Amino acid sequence: MLPWLVLIVFLLVYGYLCFRTEHRVKVLWGAIGALIAARYLLAGQDPQGAFTIEAIARRGISWNVLGVLAGAMMIADLFMASGVPVLLADKLAARCRTTRMALVAVCVFSGFVSAFVDNVTTVLLVSPVALAIAQRVGMSPAPVLIGIAVSANLQGAATLVGDPPSMLLGAEFKLTFNHFFVCHGKPFIFFAIQAGALASALVLFWVFRRHREPMADVEVERPKTYVPVLFILLMIAFLASSSSFDPGFVWLAGTGNLVLGALAFAWGLCHEPAEAKRILRRYDVPTVLFLAGIFVLAYAMNCFGWVKAIADAIARLVGNNKFAAYSLIVWLSVLVSAFVDNIAYVALMLPVARSLGATVGGDPLLYAAGLLVGACLGGNITPIGASCNVVAVGSLRRQGHRVTFWGFARIGLPFTIAATLAGYLFIWLFWG
Repeated sequence: MLPWLVLIVFLLVYGYLCFRTEHRVKVLWGAIGALIAARYLLAGQDPQGAFTIEAIARRGISWNVLGVLAGAMMIADLFMASGVPVLLADKLAARCRTTRMALVAVCVFSGFVSAFVDNVTTVLLVSPVALAIAQRVGMSPAPVLIGIAVSANLQGAATLVGDPPSMLLGAEFKLTFNHFFVCHGKPFIFFAIQAGALASALVLFWVFRRHREPMADVEVERPKTYVPVLFILLMIAFLASSSSFDPGFVWLAGTGNLVLGALAFAWGLCHEPAEAKRILRRYDVPTVLFLAGIFVLAYAMNCFGWVKAIADAIARLVGNNKFAAYSLIVWLSVLVSAFVDNIAYVALMLPVARSLGATVGGDPLLYAAGLLVGACLGGNITPIGASCNVVAVGSLRRQGHRVTFWGFARIGLPFTIAATLAGYLFIWLFWG
């Protein structure tokens, strides 16, 4: 009975997360609490003790990934508050000869920032620069903000610290920061995403094709401080080198990132106390708790055999055809993530990707990489597919610009197809 209860609870929680955003942490942990209570009430349903509180704490939650996330969020918040990202975007736009080049450059830059910083924060910080450019040439800001949002969402998957789905991948396969660049001697997710970025940049050039007028002067704002840049560089250097001392990705990256985040906050408290206190008040604790809950729910599905059942069903559907299995994972992920939250989906499907390596054949990382590319890029199709899309559309609505579902998809759909196709072929070329 308990395995069926786990499946029902998972589907109910997943359904809630698909259509509602409020109270998601409470709903998630309430469901987990109910499952733990059921496990102790229904005697003999878990004879191996896989779903005890101790087992969940030891094997169900990747504390290392949560530490990386918690530290990175603090450093990223200080970096954004410093004003350096806006300065870089301003200088980038000022160096472009035409408006079209400037708009594409700002979109690409938002993607670069979001590889290390939360996507929503990136959109909020970079969009004023793009809006100023759009206002100078008298164009609608809608295509610009949509371009920034989809670019930020694209590059969020490129690194371990860019997006929660990437962290889930790192936790499932014990991948370090460096592994996202080169894994088992082959180029991995980062370069697949860059292939997608190049292809999707051509779509942005097409979207802004009419704006060939010379670029107007851009007023460059001076940042408050450059010190958070040092913390960003230290974080990247630390994460890149931590695998030498902790090759199993067990504890060092998370612990070190937490310490670095605490040091960054202490610096902020000494030099910018008002800003540091504001950052602390707005610190995104719910995201950390949400990711921890997703780990537990996916662990429950794995413990009671549902992950294996899904993998077996896919194997029966595609037989021993590795390319068919890979293609199914990628394009199914694109379709699902266009409409629903991709974090819970990725958490469930990563163990499935691992199982496909045994049932269908091939390296499990082939299917895992395809899953990540499809799930993260699929959110760019619709205005509800990713949080940064919702923020961009909301910002446009407040300025009096209504964006319809198809108005967004007119840019998001070709952008997603181009980026996903390039990443899909890149991964198959090196991992297939």
